[in-house]
Amino acid sequence: MNTNINVFKIILISILTLILSGSLPQFAGAQNTDPLKILMITGGGPWHDYATQKDQIEEGLLERLSNIEITTDYEGGDTVTMESTDFHFSRHLEDDWAAEFDVVIYNQCNLQVKDGAYVKGIIAEHVKHQVPAVMLHCPIHLYQYARDGAADAWWDFTGAVSYAHERQNHPNTPPYTIEVLEPYHQIMKNYPRSWRTPAGELYLIVDLHDNATPLSHAYSVETHSYSETAWTNEYQGVRVFTSSLGHHNVSMGSDVNLNLIASGVLWAAGKLEEDGSPAPGYEGERGLGWISLWDDADTLNGWIESGGVVDWTAPSWYGGMVWPTVDNASAGESFRLDGDTLIVEGGQRNLFYDGRIAGGYFKNFEFKVDVYTHPGSAAGVYFHTRYEEEGPPAFGYEAQINASRAGESKTGSLVGASEVKTAPHGDNEWFSYYIKVDGKKVTVKVNGETVNEFTEPADVDGPASLRHGTIGLESVGSDSRVDFRNPMIRLLPD
Repeated sequence: MNTNINVFKIILISILTLILSGSLPQFAGAQNTDPLKILMITGGGPWHDYATQKDQIEEGLLERLSNIEITTDYEGGDTVTMESTDFHFSRHLEDDWAAEFDVVIYNQCNLQVKDGAYVKGIIAEHVKHQVPAVMLHCPIHLYQYARDGAADAWWDFTGAVSYAHERQNHPNTPPYTIEVLEPYHQIMKNYPRSWRTPAGELYLIVDLHDNATPLSHAYSVETHSYSETAWTNEYQGVRVFTSSLGHHNVSMGSDVNLNLIASGVLWAAGKLEEDGSPAPGYEGERGLGWISLWDDADTLNGWIESGGVVDWTAPSWYGGMVWPTVDNASAGESFRLDGDTLIVEGGQRNLFYDGRIAGGYFKNFEFKVDVYTHPGSAAGVYFHTRYEEEGPPAFGYEAQINASRAGESKTGSLVGASEVKTAPHGDNEWFSYYIKVDGKKVTVKVNGETVNEFTEPADVDGPASLRHGTIGLESVGSDSRVDFRNPMIRLLPD
């Protein structure tokens, strides 16, 4: 009896130790969440840089998701002509090759395969083991030359018939605007309602099958009609997600596209929640949906500085029209890029986002940026605002940034609406600044701690109110310097 009591005490003490140390919940979660095993089939053809794209996709998934294991089969890297793309991937020649995986990503271009049995065998493996698939760009066009009805079988599997793309000025076809058709679908909750791609090549969908669900589309200037750009399909119990984007590396590796791929992978594997978040155990450090507002890594394209200084907006979306742009600029009068850091120092001006993400039309969102204030300096983040040529913007609110400048609201204040009396940070240090707008509620955080919560009264009217609008950054004068890094936004359902 005493022995049993002693054993019980030892077990109880061990459990309490695990609980107090925080180890037990982590251990339990790890035991209950199996790794998601992903196979990526990639390579082939002279038209795509699969050597780069395989790394873009793998790194993008590992950044956004956790508890995943990626196996990459890269073949066909030496194919330089159309005729040389008639090759079989080695794994597809093995028996039960799909049995050990939870989802397969296809981003390849062995376009000239004619062996119908090979193509049908790939599909049969997915059905046999009920392994979902994610199709990226070229697989939509694959196997159109396959014999014995295999082309039709492949299109049934992907959910759409497609064998052509816009050809005018190919391969430098113009960028296009993707519009969301199903904003409340789990996959598209991590996608902006509209997005201007950084490069072109729009695939033309001849027929989207009845059992496929279109998620987004884009307008073709060649066919004068819309073409689906992403959809879901189910084939004999197998989930299939397809995105037609990805010819150019700049598109494949963009935040918007990598968020879409990660969401599509989770959806196909049944690991995506209704709100668009990963199932418990699969949330990565970055998370899903965050998009950098630096449209280009080394320029301020997509931003406009007030005062008629310089317009960094991207080239015209509309063909013949020409905007007053200075492409690839990295410095204006009061805003300049130094590597990945935006230095705000100069006359009283503002910098407004007007780039590819939803055209700067933001309603409900989360915004975050890293900020560094020099002594006696201040700045601000405007939201739900609009471009103003001179002076402070009339629309929206300003979230103040100020640790030590006299006569100014302190960091976290919504100027004129909800003030913070004591700065939650010091000068000469980087801090994270977070703003969330959800309906009429605004939440401001500094270094993860809430410093201001404000609910707009129902009777507020006029331009200085919560409606919708873009993000703006403020320069208060030549005697001030504030630095910004990593401005990112995650759009929330309206």
